[in-house]
Amino acid sequence: MMKGSKALMAAGLAAAVLAGCSSNSGNNSSASPTASESGSPSASPSASPSASAAPEANKPDTSKEVKLKMYLIGDAPKDLGLVYDEVNKLMKKDINATIEPMFLSWGDYAQKYPLLFATGEDFDLVFSANWNKYGAQADKGAFLELTPEMLNTYMPQTMQEMPPEAWEQAKVKDKIYMVPSSYKEFSHTVVGVRGDLREKYGIAELKTVDDFEKYLDAIAKNEPGLVPFDAGASTYATGDLIINTEFTPKLIIGSSGVSIDLKDTSGKLIDISQTPQYMEYAKKMADWNKKGYWSKNALLNKTPIKDSFLAGKSASMAGNLLDMSLGIATANQNHPEWKAELFDLYNGAATFVNPYTGNGVSINANSKNPERALMALDLLRNNEAYFNLTTYGIAGTHYEMTADGKVQALGGTESGFKVDSGSPWGWRTAALYKPQADQPPAFKAIQDTWAKTAVTNPLLNFVFDTTNVKNELAALKNVAEQYRTPITLGVVDDPVAAVNTLNAKYKEAGLEKVVTEAQKQIDAFLQGQK
Repeated sequence: MMKGSKALMAAGLAAAVLAGCSSNSGNNSSASPTASESGSPSASPSASPSASAAPEANKPDTSKEVKLKMYLIGDAPKDLGLVYDEVNKLMKKDINATIEPMFLSWGDYAQKYPLLFATGEDFDLVFSANWNKYGAQADKGAFLELTPEMLNTYMPQTMQEMPPEAWEQAKVKDKIYMVPSSYKEFSHTVVGVRGDLREKYGIAELKTVDDFEKYLDAIAKNEPGLVPFDAGASTYATGDLIINTEFTPKLIIGSSGVSIDLKDTSGKLIDISQTPQYMEYAKKMADWNKKGYWSKNALLNKTPIKDSFLAGKSASMAGNLLDMSLGIATANQNHPEWKAELFDLYNGAATFVNPYTGNGVSINANSKNPERALMALDLLRNNEAYFNLTTYGIAGTHYEMTADGKVQALGGTESGFKVDSGSPWGWRTAALYKPQADQPPAFKAIQDTWAKTAVTNPLLNFVFDTTNVKNELAALKNVAEQYRTPITLGVVDDPVAAVNTLNAKYKEAGLEKVVTEAQKQIDAFLQGQK
């Protein structure tokens, strides 16, 4: 931590950044859920405040013990209780509090998340993200406004560490309702395959989607016991791999294809669902479905694609770089004969760094202990002991540190707490997140390549205020679920007719009104940047 005048200067600067006006407002409907992709060397542990019987001067009062409840998205690992027992031993000593993590599974979080607030459930902290309608929930009063005074008082370490632009991105109508992750990440998709099978069928290392298709075709024709690519209704990877290598889109209007191409600084909206590229994508997905690249019951499949691969049920997986890298490491730890590999199919296409609001934590507006919740979050983000526990598990049981400062996971698929399995993305920080010892060699190469191709655009910080089009957005969501998902999985008799129907239904649902509103806000945002 900074000392003396430097600390005061940092706190003052953070407060100034937070207090400044921003033209951002509303909901940032960014891309699908992703994890961060770069590891940084460990920083030394930050000192944490100690609980006391009475508050010290200028120190928060922690004399009363409190029990905090935190909601996360994901599936709780087996050893979650053991890990948080250790967390709570520290937290009880440091801020006289304990924390209980609760999980909303991937299969039903979309339905259950808004009910947490609608039913008035008693809890304190909650994972929040632009892809999970952060702005819309903030507009509804779900989250507590986080003022500069609160953050400087209860999260001093975070205020020193957080990039100023992260606070700007977290603003909804000039107010902050999230403590975002400060970790830079890419939202792009990579694929993992079994190298033994790729070599068996004489397929060269994968560089393009066409190469990946050759691999899937070989599996479909020759490996009846394996699903080539175990896609499900929530699968977004194929669109990323095929469409996003031509565009560099930032989704603006959720549940549609309306985006900006970040290579274009004019801010002109593009409805990707109406482009020739999307039509060709729909045709390809219908073809892949007919060839049996995924299950005939794909629309009902809720198994995460990585889980299917690691269980030996499928021959490939796709997702963000970090998650797939962890999957490859686990596969090779348990099945070295698979020779699992990681490939980037973007082939030099432009990329971009995600907004920091892709992962974060908010405070429930009805929390009875918001101050202690912020103090707990400050510890999770910045104190290495807390960070290591919630990210890697218990040292010696779930992981060990190598001599060169890397994390070696223990236990393989039998581990009760795999790396990142406790859904800690909301408090990931660059200083404390460590590289994996058995990280595939391709990880760093892909990361470096994407960093070179990353484009900058002021519209990365634009967030859409959905206040005037809430009804239309709800209607668009229903259209996407009914008409777009079957196209994504190729479960259509005529892909051309299916795309035309999708776009007609979007129009009926009021997409044009939403586009007009979004374009007006984008133009105003860009004007404000001049």
